[in-house]
Amino acid sequence: MGIIPKSKIPNIEMLISSGALVVMTVITVVQVFNRYVLQNSLDWSEELARYLFIWAVYVGCSYAVYKDRHLEVTILRTICNGKFARSLTLLSLTLNLLFCIFVTVVGIKFVLFLASTGQKTPALEISAYWVYLSMPFGFGMMGLRVIERIWWIMTGKIDPTAVDIIKE
Repeated sequence: MGIIPKSKIPNIEMLISSGALVVMTVITVVQVFNRYVLQNSLDWSEELARYLFIWAVYVGCSYAVYKDRHLEVTILRTICNGKFARSLTLLSLTLNLLFCIFVTVVGIKFVLFLASTGQKTPALEISAYWVYLSMPFGFGMMGLRVIERIWWIMTGKIDPTAVDIIKE
């Protein structure tokens, strides 16, 4: 979608997502070493790796919006030769924003419900809401990135018909 302007929102998504993937990889390597070399498995490693992966995915989706790397169906823009590219892109982003708001609200309600029940995870025995907090956090950040992208299109900072060139 053209040259991507520098964001006013810090790239905390990249740090959280990358950090979660690095820690997940280290934990998995340690678990494999313990299981096959030391013949002694860790009880908690698989669960923690799974939760870190969940956080990396949900938070990474927000960063993908910033970098314009989400999959999209562009057949209408292609058929119209870019004639309605701006309008179609704004419509698509608006629908995306509505979905992000919906998932964020439902996710917050679910996290509050889990917090009230005191449910804990099986192996780590941490509050289950920490795992599910990734959904409203990730979609909330994604909603902010969608708003940012809509603003960039509306102000002409990016052109929906242009070829992708990413600059930091």
